[in-house]
Amino acid sequence: MAPLLMTGIRVGLITGAASGIGRACAKVLVEEGCTRLVLSDLTGSGLEEVSDELKSIEPSVETVLFIGDMSKEVDVNQMVEAGVARFGAIHYCINSAGVTSRPRLRTHELETRAFDQVININLRGLWLCERAQIRQFLKQEPTLKTRNRVEGIATQRGAIVNISSIFGLTAHATAGAYPASKAGVLGLTRTDAVAYATDGIRVNAICPGFINTPLVGKASAAGADYNKLVSLIPFRRMGTAEEVAEAAVWLASERASYVSGVELPVDGAWVRACNT
Repeated sequence: MAPLLMTGIRVGLITGAASGIGRACAKVLVEEGCTRLVLSDLTGSGLEEVSDELKSIEPSVETVLFIGDMSKEVDVNQMVEAGVARFGAIHYCINSAGVTSRPRLRTHELETRAFDQVININLRGLWLCERAQIRQFLKQEPTLKTRNRVEGIATQRGAIVNISSIFGLTAHATAGAYPASKAGVLGLTRTDAVAYATDGIRVNAICPGFINTPLVGKASAAGADYNKLVSLIPFRRMGTAEEVAEAAVWLASERASYVSGVELPVDGAWVRACNT
């Protein structure tokens, strides 16, 4: 089967790329034909590991490794500028950087500082990334061809996939700012999908459910029991970061050329089960 991504020079950008879903997205992008990547995270050692892994999959892979804080405007702008300086353009963006709510408290117990920290990274930071990415897309010619064989269909400039959460669609009584931040991501996704459709820019969101990431592994090792949680998932298991990445890369690819403004749960039908 042909790779998801069309042949030619294509550049991907991933935030939160050092681990978990972001790392898996980088791997799937390479497996599907994207060999030029801008990888961003707070930790340089993790990015080096990811870069080495990608080059073991495909020796022709080229990477820009950017260590930065996505809640800081200057870092976000420099990240995009670094990618463009190296590769000349950016085509596929997956915004995966984010944090969860700790401690788990109800609203009346939550300190303003804790609320602001989550919102600044998960929502404001993602908005900064999306704005910088769109500004770059608007400078580029629409060179992404669709796979549709109907004549007259316009090419596109780029695609953005935002990593939200099932808690952007539902509720969590003690997650504090987290559901608010992830619901905000969905609002931003919907708005920009409409606002930039005529510019050849697509914007979609993935809403991961309970995913077996390194963070979950550490919690399990420390004694956390996820059996009750798993019993509530219709699939009776957690998802993997790779399963989220497969969905995200499809949304970014030209095979989803008529898909924009979508909020796609990757959750083993958990949200549907909650609504029945």
